[in-house]
Amino acid sequence: MSIRKFRKQMKPFIIVLTVVFILSLAYGGYESFRTSRANKKAQEAMLLNKDYIQKIDIERAKQEVSRAYAETVDKDIVDIIAFNDVIDKKLTLDLAKSLKVKVPSSEVNAQYEELESSMGDKEQFRRMLQVQGLTKDSLKNRIEENLLMQKTREEFSKNINPTDEEINAYMSLYSIPSDKKEDAISLYKMEKGEEAFKLALIKARKEMQIKDLAPEYENLVEKVSYEEDGFKVTNLDLAKIMATFMINQKATKEQAEELAKNMITKQIKVAKMAKEKGVKVNEELDLMSQLQEYTIGLSEKVREEIKPTDAELESFFNANKSRYNIPETADAKLVYIIPKFTKEDDAVAKAEAEKLLAELTPENFSEKGKKLGNNQNIKYQDLGTFGKGKMVEEFEEALNDVPSNSIVNKVIKTKFGYHVAYVKKNDNNQQWSVEHILIIPYPSDKTVEEKLAKLEKLKADIEAGTLALNDKIDEDVIQSFDAKGITPDGVIPNSSNNPEIAKAVFETPLNKVGIVTDKSLIVIPSIVVFQKTKEVKAEEANFTKLKEEVKKDYINRQVGEYMSKLF
Repeated sequence: MSIRKFRKQMKPFIIVLTVVFILSLAYGGYESFRTSRANKKAQEAMLLNKDYIQKIDIERAKQEVSRAYAETVDKDIVDIIAFNDVIDKKLTLDLAKSLKVKVPSSEVNAQYEELESSMGDKEQFRRMLQVQGLTKDSLKNRIEENLLMQKTREEFSKNINPTDEEINAYMSLYSIPSDKKEDAISLYKMEKGEEAFKLALIKARKEMQIKDLAPEYENLVEKVSYEEDGFKVTNLDLAKIMATFMINQKATKEQAEELAKNMITKQIKVAKMAKEKGVKVNEELDLMSQLQEYTIGLSEKVREEIKPTDAELESFFNANKSRYNIPETADAKLVYIIPKFTKEDDAVAKAEAEKLLAELTPENFSEKGKKLGNNQNIKYQDLGTFGKGKMVEEFEEALNDVPSNSIVNKVIKTKFGYHVAYVKKNDNNQQWSVEHILIIPYPSDKTVEEKLAKLEKLKADIEAGTLALNDKIDEDVIQSFDAKGITPDGVIPNSSNNPEIAKAVFETPLNKVGIVTDKSLIVIPSIVVFQKTKEVKAEEANFTKLKEEVKKDYINRQVGEYMSKLF
């Protein structure tokens, strides 16, 4: 009876305790949430539209911009540019989403694999990512974002369909030859697409909402720095121009600001002149794009005003006659082949390395290495001190347990060739100081001759058209391309000058195939197989025939001189 009574009396007390316990749990959960949110909040730079931008993203952008500018640009300038780059990136990715731009995973994987293979060593690539604070997945995310931004910009070019009149005016403005019309159309679409993208980005900037901005970034938001003759110059406009002067002219921050403001003043002066001549531009564009458009518009107005007489044109033609003369040129399909070394060539290099190993001692290694290092197929190098993971696996493994001041007792084979190594110091297999001599296997004269003999047999088939002259004619092809406008003195467009190859092309009859050995690489001679596809005989220029071209050049010269005086 007493127990029942006690329970009855305790019941309200228990209820109170339970409520207090539940409330304490709720409060503890709230405190935990509040602490967690506070910690998360401390890592957030701002709320941009509906997404939070992390401080680490902005700090990483600052580092990347600083590296891109080779750390020659003042930190305050870098910070403004980097902060706004992050905003532009976010807004561009939003545009990609609204335009339904997609990036196939196959493209992302292909770029990732290309980066990985460029390092040569997967483990070394993984360590590099760790140093950068990246993982395989985070790098792939970056690659995907970069591709998304690239494709988004390209998306705006797709709907640009210029008329013939627009293209002709564009070609005239930039002195693009008539036979390059397709290139001009591509350039025009790219430029107009870029302008459309800029407008979309500017619109997105105007509509964006920034909330919860961390105090340290308040001065980095784009805002008007000063106004001149109705043109508003922002801190971002100024920063970008200042960065250019700091890089190109090694200017200090103060000097760069003065130079930037002077340049803007001159551009505004040009813009006002353009306005007076009736030039109109899209005022939705950013300041620098507007000023550029005014400059182009003014040059077009000046072009329209120039009306040269025939006498002026003929005088200009005679003064520049050499540029109108048609020089002797030839076109040819060129295929470059570098023979790979054979097993026999590799065995020769190995034998040479083994012979060298028997002759070397710790006392004579450096002296002999420096002397031998002058040979074409032998390289001597003091590698200095390095730790684990810095050299290719085979080389590093051979150094393990080799005592200090001793030569590795075997030849080390790597993808580079055959190494003979002298370990000056071994610090418990954690660090080494090493010199090495590398013997590189190269194709012998016999190997090159055999390759030439094989290629000689293909000439008749190529000339007959039963075999195409391309990358597949030989397993050792490294490059093939059409060279247009080869000159007798050795100019090969899109390649280095080579009088020997040019001479062989000019001596070969039209449509015939020639083979020449190019020894300019010194160590490994490359074999060039070519087919002459066109020849142009030299012809002296005629004013009457070229009058329209001369007129265009004359006007361009006058416009250029007029505009250069304004700056």
